[in-house]
Amino acid sequence: MPAAYASDEKRSVLVRSAQQLLYEQGFVRTTLADVAEHAGVPLGNVYYYFKTKEAIAEAVISAREADLRALFATWTAKHRDPRARLRCLVRAPLASADAVVNFGCPYGSLCHELEKLGARAPLAKSSARLLGIYIEFAEQQLRASGIRRREATALSTELIAALQGTALLAHTMRSRALLASQLKRVERWLEAALPARTPA
Repeated sequence: MPAAYASDEKRSVLVRSAQQLLYEQGFVRTTLADVAEHAGVPLGNVYYYFKTKEAIAEAVISAREADLRALFATWTAKHRDPRARLRCLVRAPLASADAVVNFGCPYGSLCHELEKLGARAPLAKSSARLLGIYIEFAEQQLRASGIRRREATALSTELIAALQGTALLAHTMRSRALLASQLKRVERWLEAALPARTPA
């Protein structure tokens, strides 16, 4: 049996390979054999860690969730101003614009595809956490900016809907320029929605 660190490392490699494949070619088209080939390991090694494609998809969702929380923690540590954190949220797709144009939002596209498995499908329920984390983070920053809870809840949902819609349009139209221009519009809309700063 491999050493624990080697075992954990190999599992991580498999999850990251599955993460990229699910993003680029989708859940339905991806097989465990694809994951094995992409990771450069024998197919039997995949079955050692993940018995089914659904199991590795669950691991991908968990990895995406961890990535999101780590990203939000970075913004929180870097910026004391919640408005600056919201700007980071709006501008984030620009850091991976080519990928968004080619494959869509890595979080939203995964949720959209897995939802097609049916509302009661465990993967659909699990993937919904991803957009929930987005909305929760946005709501926290809006409340910290001085917006009351009920309005912040509605506004955060509207913000994430605008960002997801922008990613979908940019992907559908295969346009990086559209992505950039629409994100600027979302940022201006958000700035207008925030309360005026209280003078120091």
